[in-house]
Amino acid sequence: AMLSITILWVFQLQAQKSSQGTLSFDLPVMVDSTSTLIIPTRYSTSLFTSNKFALWGDVYANIVFYDYKKDSSNRLFKRDTYIMGFNSFNKYLYANTPHKYFTSHHLLYRVKNNDHNTNGRIDEKDPAVLYVSDINGMNLKAITRADENVVSYELYEKLNFALLKIQRDSDGNKNFDDGDASYYYVKLDLNTMKLGNKIEVNQPVTD
Repeated sequence: AMLSITILWVFQLQAQKSSQGTLSFDLPVMVDSTSTLIIPTRYSTSLFTSNKFALWGDVYANIVFYDYKKDSSNRLFKRDTYIMGFNSFNKYLYANTPHKYFTSHHLLYRVKNNDHNTNGRIDEKDPAVLYVSDINGMNLKAITRADENVVSYELYEKLNFALLKIQRDSDGNKNFDDGDASYYYVKLDLNTMKLGNKIEVNQPVTD
């Protein structure tokens, strides 16, 4: 069964600013059957007055994993980055519905951490890389290539796989946009975390 996620607090937490003044905590959440709380951290809007990031989408810098039994915590990434998709994650929490970014054993993240088009900032035209960690935020690793864009994925946990939709930079200009119409699907085995064979629109014909 998909992992059930519940809200630890039912009220909105007031943002708690970091000592640097650029980050704030988002809603903490608890994963059932574990001792771990997941606390995403968000960039403040003042960061977008710089040229480091483009002003678009929902911006999450990192995720803190807090083990309340051991009273210990660790960050998902050693350095803050750009994690996509946690706005819809909170929406599912309010509905007390299993979320598609989680399985019983893993968390999956689309992460923009490479200024692929070398324009001096991370923006919507840079690729998203798929990362995976265990449910405690450990054993983090990249699954997909840094020069391809993970557009989306669907989890089929009962069948032990995810199906990724990946975009290529087909025109070679280092931007991922509507001009890049080359996509393929590929299976991610949730047991081995290995990618399968590419599913192309025009599959080669074999005798």
